[in-house]
Order: sequence, then structure tokens, then C-alpha cells
Amino acid sequence: MSKNVKTSLLLVFSLLLTLLMPNSSALEGDEDFEIITFDQEDGHHVSSTLNLSGDSTVALASVEIELWNISQPDQWTLILSSPFLDNVVPYTDVKSDSTMWSWNHSFDLTDIDCTCYVEISLLEQTDLTSFGLLVYAGDDDHRPVLRPSSSSEADTLTTTQIFSEDMIDVSFDYILPPSPENSVQSNLNIIPEVRYCSAPYGICIEDYSTIATTYSVGDELELLIDVDGNQLDDGFYLLQIQIQDPFLTLSNNLTQYIVLDQNQPSVELTAIEQVNESGMVVVDVEVSDGYTGSRFVITWTITEPGESPRSVSETELLQDNRLEFEAKKSGRYTVTALVRDLGGHLVVVEHNVSVVNQRPTAVVRFDGFQIFNDSVVTIPSDGTWVFSANDSTDTGNDQQSLEYYWYVDGKSLLSGKSYLESSDIQSSSYRTIQVEVVDDDGASNELSFQVIQQEAESKESLADVPLYSILTLFVMLSLGLLYVLRKRTQSDVNSGFVKWTERGKKPKN
Repeated sequence: MSKNVKTSLLLVFSLLLTLLMPNSSALEGDEDFEIITFDQEDGHHVSSTLNLSGDSTVALASVEIELWNISQPDQWTLILSSPFLDNVVPYTDVKSDSTMWSWNHSFDLTDIDCTCYVEISLLEQTDLTSFGLLVYAGDDDHRPVLRPSSSSEADTLTTTQIFSEDMIDVSFDYILPPSPENSVQSNLNIIPEVRYCSAPYGICIEDYSTIATTYSVGDELELLIDVDGNQLDDGFYLLQIQIQDPFLTLSNNLTQYIVLDQNQPSVELTAIEQVNESGMVVVDVEVSDGYTGSRFVITWTITEPGESPRSVSETELLQDNRLEFEAKKSGRYTVTALVRDLGGHLVVVEHNVSVVNQRPTAVVRFDGFQIFNDSVVTIPSDGTWVFSANDSTDTGNDQQSLEYYWYVDGKSLLSGKSYLESSDIQSSSYRTIQVEVVDDDGASNELSFQVIQQEAESKESLADVPLYSILTLFVMLSLGLLYVLRKRTQSDVNSGFVKWTERGKKPKN
């Protein structure tokens, strides 16, 4: 078997041994959890019959109780099991006025010597919940048991301990076997051994090495590891701890996953320096903490021109380290990133973006046709007409707030309307019309054009024609008529036809 396989198996067994942690005491008093408690204490010693009892906040209709031999430091062997408890009785708890169940069960351990673990599992749930008790049976095969500290609020199966100082301080619970006859066992003679390996992905990438520690033994085993003295760099480590009692019996191997993070991360923020109004701003943050597997949290804030800092929205956050937002206002934007690494070190970086305002574009239309600067437009002298600047454009943020100012022959006429109607002008004669479009930043654009009233190009009426013109026209028409009549008379005389006279009819002789 390879060293890596052995290491993996040891890790699995060590994690299994964390089940020895007294779940019932950790959850006791919390009605949101299902709890099974034991009346016996961990380390209970029996010679032949193991009588167990306790209470439960959940009905024990579907359970399994098992007895495991854990006398070997990294091996569990099932000895006995039962699909039910010997006796379960419901009762009402006086303090909480809720229904609880008392239970008891017995195992015959005659001729059995072991360091054993009793486990009760609730089978009616998808996520199996187990509760256990450590017992010593008989007189042989007893060893100390090391387990995670019961004073820790964290779940040792899933939580990594993080250290940001130059000293690693870890604590563990321990249980010593009963002392042999005529001997006294003292916890002062407990000797711990601590090994470590680099494990950026939760599995050792190198062999375990022994590490120097100082320790104290009281209600718990407390270990102190000098980071500088052991020349430990920042990173993820697996600590493997084992204790030896006064009789040189070794405990199980217990593995603790830790992170050492003493140094603040290196943070670099990159973004565009200048962008036009309503343009998109993309900000990237690169973080390096100096070791494989490092993680960090970024808190973003954006300060818009004239506003207080605000948090970013989900749509603006493309990735944990990338931000994109629309710069709707002109002025200076400040983007701030607060980076926190696993060791709790904070690094604040910020970047200023200059947002340039875009001038509006004045667009005027008449009868659907666009009018350009210095154009000449013919308008009707009667009826109604409208010059519209509704198609004037600006950036999205300024479009709805555009202001319009109209001038006729250089004099201010109208403001606030995006169109000019014929009824807005009282004068009967005018030549030049000008419109000015202004955005909320004061930037403007102007368009000016000439107008010609349609009556200046229409045919003259008869009343406006001079008298001599009428007389001249009359004479010409008369001469023309005489000429035509004379030509017709001459045509009849010179035609060459003989006129015959009809003679009277007389009777023949």
C-alpha cells in the first residue's frame, strides 16, 4: 500500500473518530434540533453488562443502536447492533411542556475487552443524525481517546480553523482509560505528538513531518505551535495529533485542518481612466495572498458625482473580482474595493474614473423633413405650421431632461417646449428662427435657419396689375380680332367660284 493511500485512510478514520464528540451536549437545550442524551458519562467502565439510558426529544420508533470496537487507533469494528431500543417511554417535560421520550438499552459484554463506542442513529431522516458515548469494557485493550474540543462552537467536520498570528493555538478533549489495579493514572503524564503537512486541497501533498510544540494539560489538551520557530509559511495545513498516556498507550490519530495567514494580500485594481457619459465602466481586481488555495472576499462601493457611496447591484457584479456599471452622470466616479482574506487582513484600493458629458444634438423637422443649419424653409402664409425639435438627441441619462429655447430674429421667444407653432409668433414678418437645446450639465447645441413666407412667391392678383398693362392687353386683343375678320372676307372674294341665278320656270311650247 502506497504512502498516499495510507495517508488518505488515516484521514478518513480520523474524521470518523470526530463522531466521538458529544453531540447531545452541544445541542442540548435547542428545541430546533433532535437530541438524544445519555445518562452515562464518556469513559464509562463496565465489566460484563452495559446498561444505557437517557432521554430524547424525538420519537425513537426508527433507530439503530450499535457498539463499535475502536481499540485500534485507526480501525473500527462492529461488535453488536440492534434495530430497536429495549424500552422507550413518552413523558411530558415540565419546563418546556413538550413531549419527550426516556429510553434504556443493555448490551451483554461478557468476555469482551475493548475501547468501545456506542452509537444511536435516527434512520427516519434523509440526513442521518447520530449520537454516541465512549465506554471501556473489560480490563484489556483500553487506550486514551482524543477528540475535538467540546468548547468549540464550530463543526469540526466542515470548518477550518484560521490563524493570523505568529502562534497556532489548538485545543482537544481527551479521555483516559481506567487505571489498572494498584496504579494511579495522572493526566500530567500525557505526551502529545504533532505532525503536519501542506494540504492546499485538503489532502497532503507531502509526507507528514514532526513539528515542535509546547502544551498544557488540564480539562483539555492545549497545544501551542510557534510559527516563526517552525518556519511555517502562510498556507493550508493538516495537523495530525496523537497522545500517549503514562502507560505508553497511544490514542487515535486526530486530524485538524488549519489555515495560516499572517500577511495581508497584494491587491491591484485596474479600470479605464475616462469614459463618455452613459458609457460602461469595467473594473477588475487581482488579488494574490502568496499561497495556493487562498480565498478572499471583495466588498464593492461606488461613489457617484455629488452622492454618498453606494453598494453595487447583482447585475453590476459580473464576477467576484469584476464589476461593470453604467456611468450615467458626468463628473468623477470613485470605485472602492475592500478586500478581506482568510486571515482577516483588510486592504482597501480605489480608482477614479472621469466621466465626460456629451453635448446634445439639435434636430428640427418641418412636415417630416429634417432642417439643417442655415437652411431656407418656405412656410405657408395662412393656416398652421410646426417646427419640432423632438428628435434632438443626447445620452440616455440626459435625454428626458433636455431644455429647449426658441429665438426669432435674434430675440428670445419661447422656452420649455420642444416645438414651435405658428401661433407662438405674433409678428407678421420674420426671417430667422433659432433653437437651442441644453442638457442638465449646461452643455448646448444650436440650429438656425431662414424662413420665407409662401405669399412672396405666389402669382400677382388682377387688382395689383397696372392700368396700362390692361389697356395694352385690350388693344392687342382688338387688333387680333379685326385681323381675323379681314382675312375671312378676303378669302370669300378671291375664291374663283361662279354664282348661279335661278331662272323662272316657263311652260314649253
